[in-house]
Amino acid sequence: MAKAISLHAMKTLVEKKMKKKILLKMMWNDNEKLTLFIIPNMKINSFIFDEKEGYLFYDLDGKPVTYDIPCILTEADLEDGKVKLEALQRKKVLVNNEPLSSEDIALLEEL
Repeated sequence: MAKAISLHAMKTLVEKKMKKKILLKMMWNDNEKLTLFIIPNMKINSFIFDEKEGYLFYDLDGKPVTYDIPCILTEADLEDGKVKLEALQRKKVLVNNEPLSSEDIALLEEL
């Protein structure tokens, strides 16, 4: 089993980097599941994956969400409800549109 960190530890890091309270939101459609780290006033109702543009999110009215989502985890980034450390080290997971530094990953391992 690969090394992994808890969602709580990841949430703590995202809150520290964003300097805001963060909520976890689990979403799924027919094809996949996503875990979103969002600020409390973000209203996201659905998503699709576009080959060209990546994930597109929509609000309750069906309008595209234009603001950035602090962190998105896909099913591939998770294992047994924990975040795979290799996904963080490969710079696949972004927090506030930036990959995690080695200091951030070291902090996560301590939490």
